[in-house]
Amino acid sequence: MILKLFAIRDRATDSFGNPMFLMSAGQATRSFTDEVNRSATDNALYAHSDDFDLYYLGEYDTSNGLFNTSTPTMVVTGKSVAIR
Repeated sequence: MILKLFAIRDRATDSFGNPMFLMSAGQATRSFTDEVNRSATDNALYAHSDDFDLYYLGEYDTSNGLFNTSTPTMVVTGKSVAIR
């Protein structure tokens, strides 16, 4: 199975978070959107949605353990999915 590789970039710290393995960009966007809009005192994505963006990093093949990475490509910005 080929899984897509995504990570959230924090522009304030100029760093990427831990990678996530998902089935599609749509699934990743939905998950990111849900988290950006989840109101909680400990949720930095909610408190600072303008600082976070979702990036596509490549693919992971579960049949052979190989990664096929590419230059990180922005999928969606936190600002664009924040509902406030």
